[in-house]
Amino acid sequence: MMKALIVDDERIIRVGIHSVVPWKELGIEEVFMAASGLEALGILGKEEIDILITDIQMAEMNGLTLIEKIREVRADIRIIVLTGFDDFDYARQCLRMQVQEFLLKPVDEDILIETIAAQVQAIKDKRAQEVNRRNMRRITGTRDQAELENDMCRLVSGEDSLGIAQMLYQNSQFKKGLKMRAVILIPSLQSRGVESLSLLTIKNLLIGYLDAQEKGVTFEDRKGRIVVVLFEEGKSDELESTIKTLTKLIQEECQVRLRVVMGEEVEGFEHLHLSYNDAIYLLEKEQDEYKTLIKRTDTKGQVDMFREVYAEFIDSINENIGNTDTILRVYEAFCAATDAYNISDQYVQKCCFEIASTVYFNYIVESAESPDAKLNSLLGALLNAGREENHVIVKAFLEKLLKEDDDDSELITKVKRYIKEHLSEDISVAGIASEFFVSPSYFSRLFKRITGEGCNEYIVRKRIENAQYLIATTNMKIGKIAQEVGYRDTNYFSLAFKKHVGQTPGQYREQERAEGEKHE
Repeated sequence: MMKALIVDDERIIRVGIHSVVPWKELGIEEVFMAASGLEALGILGKEEIDILITDIQMAEMNGLTLIEKIREVRADIRIIVLTGFDDFDYARQCLRMQVQEFLLKPVDEDILIETIAAQVQAIKDKRAQEVNRRNMRRITGTRDQAELENDMCRLVSGEDSLGIAQMLYQNSQFKKGLKMRAVILIPSLQSRGVESLSLLTIKNLLIGYLDAQEKGVTFEDRKGRIVVVLFEEGKSDELESTIKTLTKLIQEECQVRLRVVMGEEVEGFEHLHLSYNDAIYLLEKEQDEYKTLIKRTDTKGQVDMFREVYAEFIDSINENIGNTDTILRVYEAFCAATDAYNISDQYVQKCCFEIASTVYFNYIVESAESPDAKLNSLLGALLNAGREENHVIVKAFLEKLLKEDDDDSELITKVKRYIKEHLSEDISVAGIASEFFVSPSYFSRLFKRITGEGCNEYIVRKRIENAQYLIATTNMKIGKIAQEVGYRDTNYFSLAFKKHVGQTPGQYREQERAEGEKHE
């Protein structure tokens, strides 16, 4: 976590800088403001400031004096000077005091943001180098690793947990309250008899992968078992992804299969012994020596719950192919769920592509369209996009695929014309779908979406309307009219007619003739 301090005796400038810079996007969590050099020193005495942005001309203590006092005790603070005076002496003094940037007021906000971003990156690079140096010292077997292993062994055994935890917080980048769990890695039954050299290689691989990326801490417990402390400050499914990656790495590099025993999640190093003891208990309790991942199954984690919800989303999509509005509502619910369950960007990406593939496959099968390169294009777009962009890209893909209203309306217009021309024949929903090379279920849903009524209802309504016209305007027998409008069974026609009109064909004819006589 990084902190910044803005120092300027003009309030409008302090507040202006504070408001225009997207601090959190740049990686700065806290921003302090001071109206003078003295006030700034007070803040610097309490807070570990990483980036200082200061004016030069200020009352009480000017910016150059402030920088000089800071450099007496802190050489690592990145300093950006803002001044309204284009003075060579100022610039020279700033250079002598190792100021990183010297900007003239009024400074363009884009330039200021770029400058701050550059300082943030420089801090990150320096920290990464320090982590790498520390880990390389550990990998080469020097005193650093031995001391850390001794501390971690005492920590997981419950010896002075609070004291050792406090020391770890002070001497490292670890934050208090960090969620973590102890994970024990032991060779599986197929890999028994692993040499100590191989175990050392495995441990060094883990340090290079986990510790170097600050994803955890690797050490050996007092029984010679490799233990990793995995941090869980990321998304809820990243832990399992990390475990899969590291076990696969070890299997490929060392030809060793590992059993992974996961202890319960705890908060802070001071509680790590609880997670470690839980892992030991699970290991001793597990009878199946071929089981590679051992963890508690009596409670469901967020990832397990999301998987269940996600399976319901997929089922709902499959059940509603052809119903565009419902599919898009389901997709919106999926997007909300990925945030609610704290799912990682990589997993979101995978699920987004799977949903799009599911819809596309059903669309191709039911619409009888020829497959094209849509999915390849989509995959390329997803792989180069972030989490929120993935949500938007797939939504646009679904809308374009499902909401082709012009083509759909044209198809239904052709179908209506076909029904009108073949109304006296034996026509059915399945027969019409076959005639237009689409699946019956897809055609049925499409017809209802476009017209608001089912295709079979439409056919019956049109037949009854035609029958009403013939009954009212001709002397044709009811049986002949039934055949003319597509009914082979006169009794069935009479029942259908009465259901829709409220009268039998005979009663309707009598009523229409009586109405006609009244108007003569």
